[in-house]
Amino acid sequence: MVNEYFELINYGGSLYFYFYELANFLFLALLVIFCYKLQIININSLIVWLGLFLVPLFLNYFLFSPFLFPDQFQYSAEVMSIKSKGVSIDSIAKQGLGFDPERFNPFALINPVTLTINILGLVPLPNYMTVTSLAFANKFFLFLTFIWLKKFFHNENTLLLFFLVPSLILYSSISLRDNLIIIISIIFLINMIRNKYILSLIFLAPLIILKIQMFFFFTLYFIGQLIFRAHRSYKSLIIFSLFLLITSLIVEEQLLEIINSYRYGFAAEDLNLGDGMYGYAAWNLYGDQIMDSLTLNSLTELIFKAVIGLPGILLMPLPGSWDNIFYPVQFLESIFLIALYVWIAFKYKLLRNNQFIFATFILFISLLVYSLLAFNEGTFVRYRFTLFFPFLILIFYIGAEEEASKKKIY
Repeated sequence: MVNEYFELINYGGSLYFYFYELANFLFLALLVIFCYKLQIININSLIVWLGLFLVPLFLNYFLFSPFLFPDQFQYSAEVMSIKSKGVSIDSIAKQGLGFDPERFNPFALINPVTLTINILGLVPLPNYMTVTSLAFANKFFLFLTFIWLKKFFHNENTLLLFFLVPSLILYSSISLRDNLIIIISIIFLINMIRNKYILSLIFLAPLIILKIQMFFFFTLYFIGQLIFRAHRSYKSLIIFSLFLLITSLIVEEQLLEIINSYRYGFAAEDLNLGDGMYGYAAWNLYGDQIMDSLTLNSLTELIFKAVIGLPGILLMPLPGSWDNIFYPVQFLESIFLIALYVWIAFKYKLLRNNQFIFATFILFISLLVYSLLAFNEGTFVRYRFTLFFPFLILIFYIGAEEEASKKKIY
């Protein structure tokens, strides 16, 4: 975490802010121009990515207050604190920003913030000086992900459209870890579908720190495919489903305890009793009175609550809860992404494709779990997107592979 001797300087919307971040933009602009000159990307990708790299300049302090996503300051302060510890230029070049062999403590990486900034800090940006700097590191990794994905898709322009989804633009343009989670998830899923299990495990591992829920969901995917071969046939998927049901019944008490503890935690974060009473302070006073209504007492009740909550998690933020400029866009986007998922399934005739069915099954289970925890819409709009978007890329990949295989036959 940030050391006690470090003071975060907030440059706000000053000239210094734009001076530092313009330098970061120019670094990324030169990168994308270089890739175009090497014919790694086409002219459309050049234009679009130059525009995407500009976006971080016009979010914090310009379009909205950075305190709309206040965790950015924690991430920014952490990376600036590490940079201020006198790391040598040679150490930066060899190990990445912030790695000092004399100070390095591997157990510090257990903290999701510290792990995030150690990964994002590998990007050789000119400046890590403001709350927006890590956003450019996010853009750098997203661009590399686009280049990596491009080799699996024949139509670069179609793939490019997926990187214009508003939430992806937003979360990759601020200094949070959501973009990193999305990238790791995409790489995990694509490698799973290509049967690259060692690579998949490598990318699965960071999620246990960055987002434990995603680690659990993808572990189900990994076990289902590797052990039960649930992506190969209906019979295998049914056997895997029965395994999950029987296991849930065996560990019902422990499962309910875990789910209930998460429900209490998320409910406490969102609790607002008015008169300045909100969050954990309000929960400490009145949590006992609310807990009974939140507690799930059986697996049957858990499944029932999850199913009836599914439409809410899919469509949030619902109109009645809109309280910032992003909510209407995200509501329309949620409808669009669901429609796009269905459209891809029909366009590529995936309804009988076992890989598609298995992926959708895991996505369905994951959304059911999130529906039990979604007390704060702002938080779970982000959680839902970081889960849904990688699966959207996955089924697009499955569809492209299905189409390519049919063309080979004919």
